[in-house]
Amino acid sequence: HLWERTMAFIEWSEKLSIGIKVIDDQHKKLIEQINILHSAMREGKAKEVVGAILEELRAYTKYHFSNEEKAFERYNYSGKMSHIQKHNGFVKRLGEITDQYNSGSLVISINLLDFLNNWITEHIQREDRKYVPELSGKEING
Repeated sequence: HLWERTMAFIEWSEKLSIGIKVIDDQHKKLIEQINILHSAMREGKAKEVVGAILEELRAYTKYHFSNEEKAFERYNYSGKMSHIQKHNGFVKRLGEITDQYNSGSLVISINLLDFLNNWITEHIQREDRKYVPELSGKEING
């Protein structure tokens, strides 16, 4: 099917936009990395290539979460503790996935990609939207 080759695994849409440009741009980059991982898996790319993509996703996720958390501190976001716990849980899980993949005990599967897709889209739509009233219009460094 032609459409399968042209459609991204996760399509950016306005429903994923929270209206804070720096954060939206970082979310777009995370989604792009998940799409690259999906393409590499579908194309049967070498383990080293997929491993490098996972590492980049892991590093960029930490960078993005750090940016959000600095803004939480700077503007004393009321929901910061709960939000940071969710970030830490995801970073831990992504680290486990990357380590398992690198050790050869995990194959990148559609289930894993669905987990990444669901986590990021749910997190943006549920958790990140919660801080918009407190952080919108504030300076957030990216």
